[in-house]
Amino acid sequence: MRIGLTGGRGILGRIAIKQLLERGHEVSSFAGDICDLSALQAWATDAQAEAVLHFAAVVPTQTVQADPARAFRVNVGGTANLVTALVASGRKPWLFYASSSHVYRPQAEALREDAPVSPINPYGLTKRMGEQVVENSAGPAGLPWCVGRIFSFYHPEQTGTFLYPTLQRRFATEDLTQPFPLHGVDDVRDLSLADDLVAAIVELTEYQAAGIINIGSGRGTRIADFVQSLAPMSLNITSASTGTPTSLVADTTKLRQILGQ
Repeated sequence: MRIGLTGGRGILGRIAIKQLLERGHEVSSFAGDICDLSALQAWATDAQAEAVLHFAAVVPTQTVQADPARAFRVNVGGTANLVTALVASGRKPWLFYASSSHVYRPQAEALREDAPVSPINPYGLTKRMGEQVVENSAGPAGLPWCVGRIFSFYHPEQTGTFLYPTLQRRFATEDLTQPFPLHGVDDVRDLSLADDLVAAIVELTEYQAAGIINIGSGRGTRIADFVQSLAPMSLNITSASTGTPTSLVADTTKLRQILGQ
């Protein structure tokens, strides 16, 4: 299958390219700025993809909060540009939009796809608005689409302000015999190795699944327990948070049904 992809420099995009090639697919990765409509149109026309995976986005919540206008421009406007470019390409490829668990409001129970959607931060709002772009423009234009609500993930190659690389820096530079303050110590998250989530996305691509689908492990992990599992020694973890702990865990029934698991 000929597959187009945006966000090929990000961790999910890099893993997706590797896995798709290993499964015998052709991959064309858009290397430009998704805010550049003319560049997207030229790429889409040249790629003539049968499926397109849209990973490109401004992701770290701190980055979004520092420049929310840019995040809306990329995450929402860039998605609208992609739909426009695909429609103009002369093909009607299947479109996968990489959304986020942050579109949900945290709740104690595992989150089904029909759970209330109420983003609590600007990043989640940009991803929800991106979903709406896909739902309300791709569908009417005849593009089959799938929205994957991706839950938390980690990978040894992650960089920047994400949890995993932040912890690795702290382990390397702090005195771990001293108290280890941690934000969100009692929060519960659905944490997966990025490779596993991408493997599910690749299968959804091959099935050309439709609609909104949670992509996660379906298991909740307390942040303090996850941190301790990565640490080189036993830590004295202390809470640096003042709010009420939250939970974001996927109900993966729909995903498992589609993949026959």
